Amino acid sequence: TKVVPRLRGEDETKVDPRLRGEDETEVDPPARRVSRGAHPSLARYTTELIPAPVTGFAMPGLFGGAPVYLLGHDEIAPLLAHQLTQRGVNAHVVATLPEGANACIYLGGLRQAVNENAAIGVNFAAFQLARKLAVKLGVGTGLFVTVQDSGGGFGLAVTADSAVQAFAHWAAGMPALVKTCALEWPLASVKAIDIAQINRTPMQLAEALCDELLEGGGELEVALPSSHERHTLRCVEKTAQPSDPVIGANDVVIVSGGARGVTALCVIAWAKRCGARFVLLGRTELVPEPACCAGIVDTADLHKALLAAAHVIAEKLTPSALSARVQSVLSGREIRATLAAIIAVGAHAQYCALDVQDSVALATLLSDVRQTAGPITALVHGAGVLSDKRILDKTDAQFAHVFDTKVQGLRALLAATKDDPLKLLCVFSSVSARVGNTGQSDYAMANEVLAKVALHAARTRPLLRVKSLGWGPWEGGMVSPQLKARFAEIGVPMLPLDFGAQMFCDEMMDASQRSVELVLGGAPRAEALLSDGAGARVDALEIRVQRDTHGYLAGHAVQGAPVVPVVLAAEWFARAARSFRPGLTFVALHDLKVLKGIRLDRYALDGDRFRLESRRSGDTEIEARARKAAKAGTTELMLILLDSSGRPRYSARAELCAEVVTATSVLPALALDGALDSWGDGSPYPERLFHRGQFELIERIHGVTDAGAKASILGVERANWPAQDWHFDVAAMDAGMQLAVLYGQRMLGVNNLPTSIASVRHYANAPCAGAITATAIRHVFAVSASAGLNESTSCTTDIYFENAKGQRIAELLGVQNHALPAA
Repeated sequence: TKVVPRLRGEDETKVDPRLRGEDETEVDPPARRVSRGAHPSLARYTTELIPAPVTGFAMPGLFGGAPVYLLGHDEIAPLLAHQLTQRGVNAHVVATLPEGANACIYLGGLRQAVNENAAIGVNFAAFQLARKLAVKLGVGTGLFVTVQDSGGGFGLAVTADSAVQAFAHWAAGMPALVKTCALEWPLASVKAIDIAQINRTPMQLAEALCDELLEGGGELEVALPSSHERHTLRCVEKTAQPSDPVIGANDVVIVSGGARGVTALCVIAWAKRCGARFVLLGRTELVPEPACCAGIVDTADLHKALLAAAHVIAEKLTPSALSARVQSVLSGREIRATLAAIIAVGAHAQYCALDVQDSVALATLLSDVRQTAGPITALVHGAGVLSDKRILDKTDAQFAHVFDTKVQGLRALLAATKDDPLKLLCVFSSVSARVGNTGQSDYAMANEVLAKVALHAARTRPLLRVKSLGWGPWEGGMVSPQLKARFAEIGVPMLPLDFGAQMFCDEMMDASQRSVELVLGGAPRAEALLSDGAGARVDALEIRVQRDTHGYLAGHAVQGAPVVPVVLAAEWFARAARSFRPGLTFVALHDLKVLKGIRLDRYALDGDRFRLESRRSGDTEIEARARKAAKAGTTELMLILLDSSGRPRYSARAELCAEVVTATSVLPALALDGALDSWGDGSPYPERLFHRGQFELIERIHGVTDAGAKASILGVERANWPAQDWHFDVAAMDAGMQLAVLYGQRMLGVNNLPTSIASVRHYANAPCAGAITATAIRHVFAVSASAGLNESTSCTTDIYFENAKGQRIAELLGVQNHALPAA
């Protein structure tokens, strides 16, 4: 049986309930403050928007003829369907998703909700669609896209120019659903889009959405603000600056779910600092402990004592009833221990049993609190429950139980305290909201809504300190060694109880208005939370190449048919890697191989379609290297380019890291200038090279020698290639490859073509606008075993690119050219 990691929760019989932050187990006594240096893998992360360049690639599942269903918005759905149809997608507007569907675009998040309930209902509708799709997408390919308007920035960048609908924050749980779908459906194509409707007509909205679906990229979350930029999200480590407490001895703090579990542990530590009056809310009725349990600590002994007491009075107890009675004793002890611990540090505490969603009971209770303790000045919402099941297997009732405890509970608390002089609002969220988690779609969505409601409160009430704490998993004495080992294996560090409580206290004193939506614990990485089927996720994008979109390729034709240049495949790989791992810096491509060249047979018709995938290689040596790279702070992705029949054409390994990489080396100490043989004034076109039109990129060849060659070349700007978000200067690099072919003609004596490149790097931030020089230097000279001593079959060069100032802008290392067979 595979162990499935849970965030803030597990099956009650298998893991310490302190991972929940609810009211489930005995609380350890307050621990001393720990040094942050003792836990280097644990940190504090804020969520921010970052630019996400357009890749030019489509989401898989749109082309190919299968129906794509649109629903959720009566005006925008038909307009978007028309746009998609015009561009080759079989799009249909429906009121209800048909049975057996495997492609759906849900636009419900764009509707104007009339109240909070209507907005909350959007989350539930999205989940029901996902459950319907899960029949097919759980085991195969397909598409699921959600679209919402949270200001075009997932609530993080809302200004007067990007005003959102009044209740949009209550409908904001869909991105967490999409990220959970990505984990549960490893072959499906999924995306959550937040598009600002302000300053856009319905037709402009449809056009922008169509462009994103067909040309955007592989990010799971895409923000399209009214400025027409494109963003995605990343988490950045930032240290809390605890210095400004807003809660003191005279304040009244309401804490839901605060009498037990990690929430109680946090409150005890905080009470020691602030000395406030705490009112702890929970579902457990606090009843006197049976006399037969006095002095008994062991759970098994409690079972025996309660069973014996029942026998004395001839009471028959079922196993479940007996377990419930034992749990009542343990819960009561924990609640009393929490109250005693708070009082022991000089604060005040009382416990009240009620369901926080019961608005009538909550209003009555808080009225009594105000009369006896004073106005309420702080809310901490820690209540929550779990019912872990995959989307396909989760019922409406299970979803509502988990989702409503969090969302409706917070809604009731905010409504009940709307007239109170609140100074602080804190919600206990989860890292699952940020990255999703298998089996926890409802929990992840609920916590995502909590985070966005917190952001809305921070924006609309600037004097209110607001925190949404996305906790990672907590340590606990009952966590099995197997589960600890599993967390360690997938790189998920666990929060020690005292350390997590200290982090909570620091947040209560952090006054930064920009540190609202947080993740506390290990780095929030979706790939670290893959459970059963670990590593099976296939990220993919599609591209269609035709004359209308890639007209410049007409100059790279062999026998009248355009051929995809190897450096263009490198560009596609780079763009895909950036969008599959947003927030990381692309460093280089390694082991770029031409598995089979690509001839564009449908270039002048409807185009040739290709698929770019990032997936496990199946090579144990490569996988071991990837794990080693991860430990060194870099990320490696295995990439492959396939044709429409699924045949591999190119492959490469992408290297990414968290830091910007610049050129630190210089050209090898090999002075070509003085040793070059004169090339003459003639052009290499058309005598030596087949390139034409916009691929005639070599301006002047400085000369050639057995040691290498040098030339002045054109980049994408001077060659008038289309304006795009180029990662590499593909024109310049192709010119360098042409220079390598010319050098190969000298060394091999015959025509030759590139078959692989060991490493592709680009150091400039954008393609060079001015003059570029390419220098090809001999790296390896290989002779076939079957060839004569003077007959070579391949040669290898390193190609370096410099701007007019002599600065390195790119390099192609280990470019291997093979001789073409004789005709």
